[in-house]
Amino acid sequence: MAVFKAYLKIAKKNGWMILLYLALFFSLTVMFQSFAGETEQSYSAQSVPVGIIDEDGGRMAKSLVDYIGRTNEVKRLSEDEEMLQEDLFYRNVAYIVRIPKDFTERCIFGGEKLRVTTVPGTYSGYYVEQQITNFMNFARGYAGAGFTETEMADVMRERDSAKVTLVDVSGNAGIPLAYSYFYRYLPYLFLSVLGYVMGYILMGVRRGGLPGRMRASAVPIRRQNMEGLTASGLIAVGLWGVCTGAVFFMYGADFLSSGRAHWYLLNSFVMLLMALSLAHLIGTLVKTSNALSGTVNVVSLGMCFLCGAFVQVDYLSPGVRKAAQFLPVYWYESVNEMLTENSAIAGDVLEQVLGGIGIQLVFAAAFVCVTLVISRERTA
Repeated sequence: MAVFKAYLKIAKKNGWMILLYLALFFSLTVMFQSFAGETEQSYSAQSVPVGIIDEDGGRMAKSLVDYIGRTNEVKRLSEDEEMLQEDLFYRNVAYIVRIPKDFTERCIFGGEKLRVTTVPGTYSGYYVEQQITNFMNFARGYAGAGFTETEMADVMRERDSAKVTLVDVSGNAGIPLAYSYFYRYLPYLFLSVLGYVMGYILMGVRRGGLPGRMRASAVPIRRQNMEGLTASGLIAVGLWGVCTGAVFFMYGADFLSSGRAHWYLLNSFVMLLMALSLAHLIGTLVKTSNALSGTVNVVSLGMCFLCGAFVQVDYLSPGVRKAAQFLPVYWYESVNEMLTENSAIAGDVLEQVLGGIGIQLVFAAAFVCVTLVISRERTA
């Protein structure tokens, strides 16, 4: 078991680095999760301070003021240009509406536009203007149907605001699952830790005259390779076990009761196998610590940024998304996204999940084959 012990000894020497990346990973997960929680807020109508100069005082004028006041802060103003300019300058109001005398006859039946004043270049002006336009269009429609002023005022007062019902597809009321952030950033941890650890191990066993002594050893090459693979697998499974234990500790009952826990675990384990095979390939290619550091950083950060780990795929350009499909992390993130958005993994969703997991396994097998070819060429 000399090779097995040598692998674990080199990994133990780099234990500080494993702990550093674990701390970095958990810090990033908690930070991004807290940021997402702050931005996930329910929609509510925006209230704008609106100044009203009512020169009519009739039922329809009062109906318009009440309609604006449903979602805005209404302030009664007098016709004093200096005071109006001061209110706009100090943002006491963002929009001023003048309701003229004979409002119903002039503006509703006659089609005359209301005089308004707003702060230039602000969205609030468009927001209130759209509300007033809606009121006027409804009122003119009722007027065209023969309604009297009193009837129009009563109907407009009784009109209900639009109600929106959201369809809960994911089974979590539209709220992102807390543990989905954990699994989204997991590829960075696997690629970084395994890339460095396996790189240092493989560089260590190729150092000096050690390869020649290993070939001259009484232990068969096949057994040496099996011991090396066993040690590598043990290190990788240990890392996966720590992360899985952290999920159970941090999210516990919510994770287990979701009905998707086994899919998250399977997807992350396949990602682990892919990261391990890629780490072996990197360790086979690099010869120095500087080269290892540069390669691991480029691979781990590059894949995570391009494939939807650090930046959601929806925010990436179509060209980047097409290019990302040639990288394994993209398929991991695609599966993770489908698990987050769908409470029932069946039918087409199940096929897509299995397809994404299968493509990751194909990438892992391809990396293993390339590593074996390079190793054979070097020993030939």
